[in-house]
Amino acid sequence: MKNIDVNEVYTLFEEIKELIKSRNEKNTAVPTKIEITNLSAINELSYKLDETIKEIRKPVKTEHHHIFSIASNKIFYGVIGLCIMCLFLLFTAFCQRKEIATYKDNDLKYRYIQMQGYVTTEDFAFLDSIFHFNRNSKKIQELCESVETFEENIKQRAKIIEQEERLQEARERLEGKSNLSDVKMK
Repeated sequence: MKNIDVNEVYTLFEEIKELIKSRNEKNTAVPTKIEITNLSAINELSYKLDETIKEIRKPVKTEHHHIFSIASNKIFYGVIGLCIMCLFLLFTAFCQRKEIATYKDNDLKYRYIQMQGYVTTEDFAFLDSIFHFNRNSKKIQELCESVETFEENIKQRAKIIEQEERLQEARERLEGKSNLSDVKMK
């Protein structure tokens, strides 16, 4: 590429400036012929500008590298801390398992007592013996099934009662309308 002489460009701008001044002073037309010394330098600069704009607009691909090295103190202590936290959470979940099982048992006992409607001390002793001594027995499964069927029957009865109430309300509305139409006819 050719080096551009700054003096040539400067003189070119000076000539343009002088022409503009003379036009403003005389208020006459610009001479038809302007002597331009070298336009190739301006064309070359505009070409370079276009090329740099194209280069700037191109997407740049950046790559991020993450290095996981135990040799770093921060990484080492971070991994140790995470392992300790995971072990603590596993231990807590294991300890909560017994408590959750107790809550489930108590819920089933409560639902059984609701199903019976009343309870005696012998029933309490029976329930405690089933859940305390024979944890995985068939009696617990039978008890659970009977409670679930009882609750399902209650849901069905509630739906039937609700439908009967809706039908009764509809019947009363229709009777009210028929009474009004009878009164209007009289």
